[in-house]
Amino acid sequence: MTKVIFIIAATLGVVVIAGVILSLVAPKKISVRSTQFIQASRQQVFDQLRFMKNFPAWSPFRQQDPEQQFEISGPDGEVGATFSWVGVKEQSRGSQQVVALNGTESLKIQCTITEPFQSNPTFSYTLNEKDGGVELVQLFETEMPAPTNIIGLLMGLKDNIAATNQQGLALLREVTEKQYAAPLTAY
Repeated sequence: MTKVIFIIAATLGVVVIAGVILSLVAPKKISVRSTQFIQASRQQVFDQLRFMKNFPAWSPFRQQDPEQQFEISGPDGEVGATFSWVGVKEQSRGSQQVVALNGTESLKIQCTITEPFQSNPTFSYTLNEKDGGVELVQLFETEMPAPTNIIGLLMGLKDNIAATNQQGLALLREVTEKQYAAPLTAY
């Protein structure tokens, strides 16, 4: 019996020590940089990003959960514009707010996720005119304090975020290029 208790205690000790080590070495901040080239003007891409009314058309989360309920508040297209959502299929809840606009060159959006977990990621966008279009650079950043950083590391959270962000940018490109495509002229 004593040997069994010793084995259980030793196993628990190893698990605790491994958890402490993992929490110390696992990143406490996730940063994901994604890019997308869009054949449209900088103003057109900027307007897709800053107006919260446009977000449902290119949101990867809305694609995954079309029943998602949302509302827009604040001065749409300006600092303070807010998109709030309640997921049905994904059972999520949160909001995102435009917190900075810099001409048509950049903007920043702050998210507040309250369900199924708590997180406050930021999305910073930089728009660079290039080759008859716009190279859009998205920087996603969030804090991951221990022990959630361990869960994020073990679940491959950074790779999942990168894939979701790239899907959103591809949808943004598709929507923007479709909306602003030059009309064909019959000859």
